[in-house]
Amino acid sequence: MSFYGTVAVIVAIISLILNVILFIKIVQLKRELEYLKQSTRLTREELERINERLKRIKAST
Repeated sequence: MSFYGTVAVIVAIISLILNVILFIKIVQLKRELEYLKQSTRLTREELERINERLKRIKAST
């Protein structure tokens, strides 16, 4: 195998390793995003409950 062939193989291996690392990082970030989405949904539900309570208080006064 020539010098350029060896360099090409090394570059290809490094590229594959970096792609695997990036894929793992993307999966981790996707999980974190899902967790944040769930937290946001809970906050919206809590705000709806608070708004309902405020409407009841305003209606009773």
